[in-house]
Formats: sequence, C-alpha cells, structure tokens
Amino acid sequence: MEMTRRQEIMAMLRDGEWTLDELARNFVVPRKIIIDDLEHITRSVAPPSRLVIYPPTCDHCGYRFKGRARFSDPSRCPQCKNEHLLPQRFRIE
Repeated sequence: MEMTRRQEIMAMLRDGEWTLDELARNFVVPRKIIIDDLEHITRSVAPPSRLVIYPPTCDHCGYRFKGRARFSDPSRCPQCKNEHLLPQRFRIE
C-alpha cells in the first residue's frame, strides 16, 4: 500500500533532520502545505515519540529563536536585524 504524504514526511523525519524548504522541494508542494502537514504531525505522533524543532539561528550574531511556536521561518534577526538566518530543522525522536 502506498503511503500518504504525511506518512512519508514522518518516515523521513524519523531518519534525519529536514528543513521546511527541503521537505517542500522533495514533495514539490508549497511551503504552506508542508507547514499544515507538520502541524498535523505534531498532534498525531504517538508517544513516546515527538516532533523536535531545532530553532532558527542568526548566521551573523548567533541569536537562537528559542520558544518559537510557529513553523514558518522568521524573516530577520530581532537582535542584529540581519536577514541571513539558518533555517529551523525538524526531526521525530
């Protein structure tokens, strides 16, 4: 039986870390679709597993966006205003 896109994303996240852009490119869908899928996956991952989100980091000053609840990437660093950010990464542990 063929897996759904969300099931495939869950399998990929169990095997390694992925960014939002990497997932969107892999499935050839807009980022918004992947964001919706990740929100659903967050609720549907069976314990003791969980979706782990490694926060985005400013490439210039090293600021980490800890505690960020949104799946979309921020546009710039609130500390130094630089727009070069390392994207957040997702994984199921």
